[in-house]
Amino acid sequence: MTKQKALTFTCVVLLVCVLGGAAVYGCMQAEKYRRSLQYGYQRALNDLNDHVGNIETTLDKASYANTATEQNGLAAKLMRESSMAKTSLAVLPAGDDSLNNVSKFITQVGDFSMTLSRSISSGAKISSQDLKTIRSLESYSQKLTNDMKNVNLDFSGADAFEDDVKDTAKDFSDFPSLIYDGPFSDSVMNQKPQMTQGQAQFLQGNAQETAAEFLGTQQSKLTHVQDTAGNLPTYNFTANDGDVRICVTKAGGYISCMTNSRATGDAKLDYAAASKKAEAFLAQRGIRNMKESYYAITDNVCLINFAYNQDGVICYPDLVKVGVALDNGEIVRFESAGYLMNHHARTLTAKLTAAQAQGSVSPQLTVQQCRLALIPTPGKEERLTYEFLCTSPQKERILVYINASTGYEEDILILQQTDDGILTK
Repeated sequence: MTKQKALTFTCVVLLVCVLGGAAVYGCMQAEKYRRSLQYGYQRALNDLNDHVGNIETTLDKASYANTATEQNGLAAKLMRESSMAKTSLAVLPAGDDSLNNVSKFITQVGDFSMTLSRSISSGAKISSQDLKTIRSLESYSQKLTNDMKNVNLDFSGADAFEDDVKDTAKDFSDFPSLIYDGPFSDSVMNQKPQMTQGQAQFLQGNAQETAAEFLGTQQSKLTHVQDTAGNLPTYNFTANDGDVRICVTKAGGYISCMTNSRATGDAKLDYAAASKKAEAFLAQRGIRNMKESYYAITDNVCLINFAYNQDGVICYPDLVKVGVALDNGEIVRFESAGYLMNHHARTLTAKLTAAQAQGSVSPQLTVQQCRLALIPTPGKEERLTYEFLCTSPQKERILVYINASTGYEEDILILQQTDDGILTK
């Protein structure tokens, strides 16, 4: 082979390699783009499901709201959720007009809530026609919530997704054109912990001894691990080869949390037995005046919420959670951060009587029970309220919170009771 031919051959080989590399790189970039696009679709669909679920819940609450403050708050939430649902819907890859009716529904939820808010702000009451519209919108939101759960999350096949979307759209083919003339545990963490203010700083050794006593084990069985900073600094320890983790506040030496991550066997105890175990556990550790509120069972662990009871007033910000393993009754979780952050002596005086406050409850609801309750607000304040446990014409159990000073509705919660617990939405 001559030098010229060898050079030509080398150039051809290099060109083939470059083109091949470029093709491989292009394929890799295309696959990366495809995965990124699919992730974006999946996230949009998940967000849409969340927003539609929130719309359904808010519409359900709106039918029971009876004061302008609460009604306006729910109308504002509907506007936010419908706007975010529209944004998520616009991302999804529907190749035709399949989602037009769904988009129309979401738009009308927003329009209706805006109109309702203006009406309420002008002093008007929610009319019977408004209530009928709310129930209609709620019915369609339930359909959309259920239908979207069945939409195929695998966007690699556009046909499967579009077929699911078309099935969803069928439920909205008869959606009418509307004519318009509108669980406290996530809110308990204040900025500064009340219980540890002014408390002496614990040494690590003393904290480790406190943790050992709480667990009923020897101090030598615990290992000190990395501490936690923030607004509630803690010493952290582990035991049982890391299965048990326990945290002790550096100020005051309080147990803020304990988790035993051992595998839980088949359930042998029910909720009632778990509740007794949790109450006994709190009493043994000197945590008194706690009243049980809600519970949930997950992976055979019953997690029970307890709130502080001050002279008959249940104080939801002062929250303690106890997890009981249903295989043998062992306490495997303990969380007292809400209590440590918020518990302090309060003056709790109601200006209104229970009868006066009940006048603010929707006439659609039948009041079953009433008690005073201190609840947190999104603005990290506290409100003394009357908590009315009610039933609706649809047999739902509703909690309505009426401000004990002003008579305004502060919140509405819908109770959900299943074999796995009592929760709210």
